[in-house]
Amino acid sequence: MEANDDRSIEQLQAKVDAVRHRACCVCRRGICGHEILFSIALGLGSSPRCADCLAQGLGQVSKQLRNQLLAHFQQRDCYGEVWRRESVREGFPDDALPGCLWQEEDTSDVGNRPDESVVSLDAIDVNNLAAEVWDAGQMSCGDLVLALRGRMNALTPGTCLKLTAHDPGAVEDIPAWCRMTGHTFLAQDHPHYWIQRKE
Repeated sequence: MEANDDRSIEQLQAKVDAVRHRACCVCRRGICGHEILFSIALGLGSSPRCADCLAQGLGQVSKQLRNQLLAHFQQRDCYGEVWRRESVREGFPDDALPGCLWQEEDTSDVGNRPDESVVSLDAIDVNNLAAEVWDAGQMSCGDLVLALRGRMNALTPGTCLKLTAHDPGAVEDIPAWCRMTGHTFLAQDHPHYWIQRKE
């Protein structure tokens, strides 16, 4: 593992540790490290929520959101390593789904969802799409989705944002974030991404 990967992992772990003893900011019940990691991935790290409240706020089924987030984490070294650490901390095998969030009967479709949110640039005219433009530079991981969440919330529903994000992980992170939050991922041509705010 390279030094940059180690630094990303430690930065992400520090974000989890900073809010470890907080309750869900919606229902006030205790939350585990895995749920804190879910909140960070969705740009809510400073106001963590339990998995059920996250799903409710996004209008999704809790099990499906958990599965989508875990599938995303399995593709990202920094999230995958912190997820493993949190499992060990809570007494679960580091290579199994944590029982704090999954029952055995809930595991059949974890990680088996194709990414249907990516549209080819050939299929859409992007030249006149974007009403707003934002260059996120080299911003990475949780910082990017946190800032993107704020940008999207400020847009009028249906408005398109052209995002420029140079971090190599954006190729996977941006479509996954859109899928999990309900925004429409219109097209990509790294480092450029076109996202339409949900209605």
